[in-house]
Amino acid sequence: MYAEYLLLENFIINFIILYVTKRFTRTDTSNIRLIISALIGAIYTLLVFVPSLYFMSNFIAKICISILLIIVAYNPIKLKKFIKLFTTFYTVSFVFAGGSFALFYLTNSRIYFGKGIFYIRDIAGFNPGFLVVGIIISLLFFKIAFQYIYSKLSKQNMYINLTVKLQNKKTKLKGLVDTGNSLMDPITNIPVIVVEFSAIKEILPISIQEIFTRYSENDLNLISEVMYKEDEILKFRLIPFKSIGMDNGMLLGFKPDEVILESDEDRKISNIVIGIYNNHLTKDNDYVALLHPEIIN
Repeated sequence: MYAEYLLLENFIINFIILYVTKRFTRTDTSNIRLIISALIGAIYTLLVFVPSLYFMSNFIAKICISILLIIVAYNPIKLKKFIKLFTTFYTVSFVFAGGSFALFYLTNSRIYFGKGIFYIRDIAGFNPGFLVVGIIISLLFFKIAFQYIYSKLSKQNMYINLTVKLQNKKTKLKGLVDTGNSLMDPITNIPVIVVEFSAIKEILPISIQEIFTRYSENDLNLISEVMYKEDEILKFRLIPFKSIGMDNGMLLGFKPDEVILESDEDRKISNIVIGIYNNHLTKDNDYVALLHPEIIN
């Protein structure tokens, strides 16, 4: 076993795990923090082989190191955010470890397990491509598992309050995360939140409000008049969609200044499009917006 290989392997894997954790939890942090945290984790794998530091391989030490890595990488302020990062970090780690271990087993690679760490015994005969394939397979399994679990969540847990801001105006809405909403803006390829016109009209220009009040959904007169009246401040775009009984529907959408998803730790989104639905999304008015599932991933 060569120390430099062990250090490099663990640094790369640690960085990927930390990066995937960042993406899945939507945590705002820099790559520099991830690199430093990944390096600390890689150095730890070397320390456990020092006889005088054998105690570093016990369960409590590993938990403490994990906590240190999360603090260095993400600097979570709230306990709930830390718990979310901690659980996601370990979930990703277990998936990566399982995927890589299974691949090594299937390819008859010689690996060694000791002091709570497994590593490649014969580094000279190891093909780095195996590690890359293992990571890709693990990512695919993780994404599939995440989507499956997410689809099983009850609607109650999928309700989200949000605030839409536009030109110094704002409105608060109750939205539903809709796994069937795959609408993307065809121009910028960013997710679309479908919102009832009645819920969003107060922040729209008066001239636009009047047009939507006169016409019904998917009306060509509405589309042509809005596109004619648009100005440089608020540019509309056409969003094609399909629904029951309508194969070629068309929504008018615009890019708000900001959307805030309300929770224990509010999250601001600027790269989003609001699609205006000139009708009701539900009969009982439980919600007035349909959120793209990618927004909360």
